[in-house]
Amino acid sequence: MPPRIARRPGPALLPLLAVLVSIALARPARAWVEVHVAGDDVRLAIDRAGVARVEHKVTLKVSGGPLRALDIQGVDPDAQLDPGSYAVPLKAAEASSLASATPVALELLPSDGRPREDGSRPLPSLRARIDGKGLSRGVFVLFFRYRTDLMRRGLIAQDGPSARVSWAGPLWDDGYDAARLIVELPAAPDAPRVDEARVDEAPAGEGSADGALAPPVTLSTLRRSLDTDELELLRPYAPKGDPLRWVIRADARAFQPASAAAPPAADALGRLADAAAEGRDRGRTLYFAAGALLFALYSALVALKAREHERLARAAGVAPRPLVPIPLAPRAALAGLALVAGVALQLLLKDGTAGAALVAAATALAAHRTPHPERAGGALRRPGKWLPVAEAEAFREPPRVRGVYLDVSTRAGKALFAALLAALGAGVYAAHGASPYHAHLLALDATALLAIFCTGRLAELPPDPAAAPVAFLRDVARRVRRAHEKPAKAAGRGKAAADAERRASKAPADAERRASKAPAAPELRVVGRLRLPEGSPDADELRLGLAPRAALPGFVSIEVGVVYAPGAGGAIALPEILLRVAPGSPCERAVERLARSARSSRGRRPTERVLAFTPRLPTARMTAAIAAALVRAVSAAPPADKTPTKPQGAGARSAAAPRNGKKAVSAAA
Repeated sequence: MPPRIARRPGPALLPLLAVLVSIALARPARAWVEVHVAGDDVRLAIDRAGVARVEHKVTLKVSGGPLRALDIQGVDPDAQLDPGSYAVPLKAAEASSLASATPVALELLPSDGRPREDGSRPLPSLRARIDGKGLSRGVFVLFFRYRTDLMRRGLIAQDGPSARVSWAGPLWDDGYDAARLIVELPAAPDAPRVDEARVDEAPAGEGSADGALAPPVTLSTLRRSLDTDELELLRPYAPKGDPLRWVIRADARAFQPASAAAPPAADALGRLADAAAEGRDRGRTLYFAAGALLFALYSALVALKAREHERLARAAGVAPRPLVPIPLAPRAALAGLALVAGVALQLLLKDGTAGAALVAAATALAAHRTPHPERAGGALRRPGKWLPVAEAEAFREPPRVRGVYLDVSTRAGKALFAALLAALGAGVYAAHGASPYHAHLLALDATALLAIFCTGRLAELPPDPAAAPVAFLRDVARRVRRAHEKPAKAAGRGKAAADAERRASKAPADAERRASKAPAAPELRVVGRLRLPEGSPDADELRLGLAPRAALPGFVSIEVGVVYAPGAGGAIALPEILLRVAPGSPCERAVERLARSARSSRGRRPTERVLAFTPRLPTARMTAAIAAALVRAVSAAPPADKTPTKPQGAGARSAAAPRNGKKAVSAAA
């Protein structure tokens, strides 16, 4: 047999090895993006002090994408950036809709000190960072604004009765059509106008070449009002790679302070500015007052809730368990401070995560856990005595707990909780008109109220075994009585039908005797059973006692009790039915079939056996069904009425013959 030759797997594994190497050395793909500037509409609002607010609306054509950042060269060197920048699709901008706007973050880039290609000093740059996934392919409008001091930079120069105002826009790598600038100035007697004269030298600090010509063609539109003069400048084309410079002539009195001899329009403008500043101060004061009021209100609610819950828990024999186990004074103060800080951050920041985290911290500081008994649950209770109590007295409604106002399960708690929710709803409605986003955040802050009203409730405390099962046992007694009365009503209807049949057919007295022998349901006795511990005037347990009037020998009692087990949201009621019988008695033999589903134990005395039945579900209906079945099983049939009869003679027999009918005839035959 020739020897086997092992095959070399090298050639077959080379493609697989190449694929693995390419996957391991793969780098993340870089998206291709191209941006062109299609327009820049600028608004320059200059106040009397020479400080201008510059607003840009830049039209961008994005190819590829996404565009995550854009560098803008040639902005004012002393620019003070204002918040609220965004980018929006062109169609949405034309419709004045911000539903699809993307926030934009601005930052001034530090200069690297290197001169430009033409040898001039570098221009200040601004970087616009687009939040989220950036701008995909399409046409967008970028809106941003900042402030600059034209007077300090020497761009407003007084020349006799007029003032010369010059300003240069950013430098764009693309040329575009229809460059527009709107200059808003304080009202003055002489109207502003465009200045297209030759500029002998550039203003200080601007770096323009000497002898540069102003734009030869600039269309202007003037709009004058009581407070402002607005001059709109339009040029047919913006050159590529050069900053666009604008120069206008304005009345020098437009830049005089309000204290100087100013026209009535300027005085009105000053008064309006003062009123606006006063309104801002008043609004800031109102915000601080609202924050202080919210802090005091929530801290007081947390402290009152803790005191109320501690009082009720001590009365129930348990210790309170706050979710954050720290002393009450710092806990209440921290809860109020966290809530105020959380709401403030939600209103000030673009992202509501930090504010929501602080509101959640305030909620945790106000919440309570379900208390546990201080002593072991398996401790033996003191000996006591069971006393029978009338049904009306044992199962009457216990008095309501008073003085509980911060629990949603009480009437006062429901009213106060509804009032606070109504106040919060009014605040949400008012905030929705200004910002639906902040209104939604404010609505979610209602969890801070839920922690106060929906934790540490009365239902979470250990129930009183002598008062808590009253409603349940009363319902069970009503159901057992109704189930017990059905046979009696059926027997009554059968007797009425027999009487009607006898009257209709004039039958003999057999029908009457049969109706009188119909079984009638025995009467049911319902009592309450209270257990009084030795040396204590207060009962520690309440049970429902059931017994038929006529019971089988060996029957002791039927008792319905409720056992409470601890749960996550409070105690859980578990009903139980106890049948006490004498061992070996007819009653025990009658319930032998039912005893298979019960738990057997010794009774209070040696001559007593207890059968404990537990319903599958802890409901009053199932509990009453078991109790009614036990009552029927231990009931003894009522004795039949035996009336002694005298011997009848021939006359009597002959007199009874017509009433005996066919039986008498057959007997005679």
